[in-house]
Formats: sequence, structure tokens, C-alpha cells
Amino acid sequence: MGRNLVLARAGRNSLHEGWLDPAKPRNWDLRLAPYQAIPQQSDSEYVVGDVMPGPKWSGLRTVLNEWDGWRDYDYIWLPDDDIRADQDTVTTMFEVARAVGLELFAPALHESSYYAHFITMKNASFYGRWVGFVEIMMPGFSRPALERLLPTLDLTVTGWGWGLDSLWPKLLDYENVGIIDGTPVTHTRPVGEMRDLELARRVVQESDAILEANDCRQMHTTYAGFGPDLKRIEMSPERFLVELVKGSEYLIDRDPRVLSWLMDYQKPLFRWPEYPVAGTP
Repeated sequence: MGRNLVLARAGRNSLHEGWLDPAKPRNWDLRLAPYQAIPQQSDSEYVVGDVMPGPKWSGLRTVLNEWDGWRDYDYIWLPDDDIRADQDTVTTMFEVARAVGLELFAPALHESSYYAHFITMKNASFYGRWVGFVEIMMPGFSRPALERLLPTLDLTVTGWGWGLDSLWPKLLDYENVGIIDGTPVTHTRPVGEMRDLELARRVVQESDAILEANDCRQMHTTYAGFGPDLKRIEMSPERFLVELVKGSEYLIDRDPRVLSWLMDYQKPLFRWPEYPVAGTP
């Protein structure tokens, strides 16, 4: 048994087959919690649970509360089924999370991905970053962190989970939360598509309620970075900001607003000088 677990809600169009390479060793096991019936080869190197229709997080809440097998693992990754990744990338992601001591983490999104939050995209300046936000798209947890955060899944009546990704880092005191830029994966479908307008209203309302009740917000702040040696990169706050911007240049080129968003979230880490306004004493 691997020391790590990939537990994914999956449907007929799931990309999970591409995550595996039987010819190579890996340090993780794969278990699917399908939301619709999916075919499985007799020699498949993964386990398929019972079909549970419905959204991702309602299904995962049921699995995590009714199946204790996940507690035998050190780290658990809960990706969407439209993530394109290979086996070695997932293996390395787990190795990095363990070595750095991350409690909540995710691989960065490849430059070609559909995305909703700029902080989730790969930053070319770093191998990984300590951050204030890990999206619900594909969070990974240490077992103790998942045990601690499991009750929060009861807050998402809709099962979509919006808002939980702002709450989790706060409950962990924004410590040991990371995005691993050196193990990028690709999100292959557009984000946030909801044809049911009433459902969309309830999902947003639920998210707002979670944030208000817990006095938290999305913290798209990067606190520090580490290199391929998995050690913290020591630099002045000013140099760190420069490197952070450089690593996101491809995003800024596509949408200049990213620079403004990035600067706004980094401001609390700096004491910006008070420059006089023209015409004032």
C-alpha cells in the first residue's frame, strides 16, 4: 500500500486513467468515488466505490465519514476528475508535501489551464510557495489536517464547497499551506459553469455565509517561496515581490489586472512609504 491516497469523484469522462503508469512504481493508491457509473478494466490498478450521484463535496463527505480506510494514509489528495496529470507528477507532489511539511497543499496549474484564481497558476520563479489559499479544485491534506477539517464539509449543503477553501487556511492559522509550482497539472474544463441559475445563487449565498460566519476571506497572498532543494528562498520583501511578479508575467500579459490583484494581496506584507501628493504641504 502506498503511504498516500488519491481519492477522486469521477464520471464517465474522468481523466484518471491518464494518471497511472503501471510500468513505473508510485507512492500512492487511487480510489474513485463515482458520481455516475464508469467502466473499469478487470486489471485496473485502482478501486472503484459505489456510485453516489451528486456534487463533489457531498460525495466526499459521505466517503470520508463512512470509510475509515483513508486514515491509513499519511497524505490524501482530492482532485477533480478533469485534471490532466501523470503518475510521476503526482508522486513528486506527495514527496514535496512531505519534505516541506505541508498540511494543506495543491500542485500549481499549468500555464495552459482554465483557472479562476491567479494564485493557483504556476509561478515560474519558485518551485513552491507558502500561500494563504488552496482552491477546492484539487486540495491535498496531511491526515491530521483532514481529520481536523473534516467537520467543515457539513457547512456545504449544496455540496459545491465554495467558501471552504477560504476557511481551511484560517483554521490552520495560515501555516504550512502551499502551492507546488514544480509539479504543475492541467485543468481542462472552463471553471464556474452553472446552467442552473437558482443553484448558482444558492452556492454563492452559501459561500458568503461561510466567510461571514468565520470572519475570513480569500487570501491570495504568497508569504514565501522555496526552490528545487525544497529550502526557503531568503530574500528581501522587495526582491521577493519582484520575483513573484516575474514568475507571473505570462498571466499579466494575458490580463493586466492580475498585476493589480497580486499587488493588492501582497500589500499587507509591506510597509509602503507615504509619498506626498502634489500640491500638498
